[in-house]
Amino acid sequence: MTPPEMTWVEGGAAAPRWPRALELGALAAGMTLCFTLAGALPSWRAELGRLQALMAVAFVFLALALARMERYRALPHTGAFVIVVAFVLRAAVFTTTPSLSDDIYRYVWEGRVISHGQNPYAHAPADPVLGSLADPAILPRVNHPELSAIYPPVAEAGFALVATVSATVGAMKFWILLHEMALIALLARWCQKRSGSALGAIAYAWNPLVVVEYAGSGHHDPTALLWLTFALYWMERRPVGSALALSAAVLVKLVPLVAIPFLWMRWPWRARWVALGTIGPGLGAFAWLTRGEGSGLAAYAAHWRNNELFFHYLAIAFGDDRARWLAACLLVAFILIVLMRRVEALNGTRAAIGATLLLGPVLHPWYLGWALVFEPLRVSAPWLLLSALALLSYGVLSPPQEQGGFHLSLAWRWLEYGLPLALAAFLAGRHHRARGMTHVV
Repeated sequence: MTPPEMTWVEGGAAAPRWPRALELGALAAGMTLCFTLAGALPSWRAELGRLQALMAVAFVFLALALARMERYRALPHTGAFVIVVAFVLRAAVFTTTPSLSDDIYRYVWEGRVISHGQNPYAHAPADPVLGSLADPAILPRVNHPELSAIYPPVAEAGFALVATVSATVGAMKFWILLHEMALIALLARWCQKRSGSALGAIAYAWNPLVVVEYAGSGHHDPTALLWLTFALYWMERRPVGSALALSAAVLVKLVPLVAIPFLWMRWPWRARWVALGTIGPGLGAFAWLTRGEGSGLAAYAAHWRNNELFFHYLAIAFGDDRARWLAACLLVAFILIVLMRRVEALNGTRAAIGATLLLGPVLHPWYLGWALVFEPLRVSAPWLLLSALALLSYGVLSPPQEQGGFHLSLAWRWLEYGLPLALAAFLAGRHHRARGMTHVV
């Protein structure tokens, strides 16, 4: 019988586990040190170069862990280790005051508006009707105060729930952290069922970009990512639960809409009716609430652009308005092609979300969480590299001079996207050659 500190390897020889456990622990400790130093920075915007340097080192630790993951799979209690380290990384930056983005202040403000019986879809933050709610801590930091709420109804309900307890940035971050830790636990469980080891969850749980954007800057995407992941996890065994989970995801963020065709093909009719009965009315209400002048959703859909590459050339060729419609048509065509090829629902959803991110006029760094959530199920080196380079979109080693928004130069965007695209092409070519050699043999 093999002692607990030993494991069998090929050839029948026993090898101790502790060197591998020590190695993995050292990588986790290195990442923890990076995030502890990042959390101690007085301002991520003012100290952008230091933050980016620390995150580059953290990505090196993550890449080493992923590259050597087969070496660690036999270690015991990997699920608990992944979750504990993920929590420690997030705790290290939890108290950071958001400075790279101010979205969280809008979440807090709109939750407070609802908790006081007002409608954030009808009244923008600058509306005098809301003057009695003005405060020096939140309202001055709300972005685009002339625009009304942009987020779907379930997201707004979550903001209101938090605000009834505490209308503060800390409380909102805690709400987001709860969802993300549940998401990481679900990913660990899914990895355990698929491969026999929960260790694969580190591809999301330890990714420095998602830690920075969600625990640090407080973007609320995990409150939808959790439900999208449940929808995919339950699609076979609990189709009605899958439909309800997807409804919740769509009504928090609209990105999961692209998952509907793939899940629809796998659901029985009872789940389809549940989805139609929840998503349809929810989106109808959202469209009604966001109509009219001053709509944040309309402004985003018609005018927002940031950190785009492919869309940049579409806009040059066809103009901004036509480019938006063309990008949407290309996305629909891509989804139809994937459906016609009968790609499995999980891979189809992953491909559709990736296309959504790359075709669209906006790719904020935190949007990449929608692609990275699939990494534990199959690691993609190009997406990992893009997530490492995405922090350049805030500025290259130093903050922008202007006080407002920052748009990365086209040359740097080609670096940001070009290196992952080149890596993807190289890996695809190598895979094609390997298949060719297999057929020859």
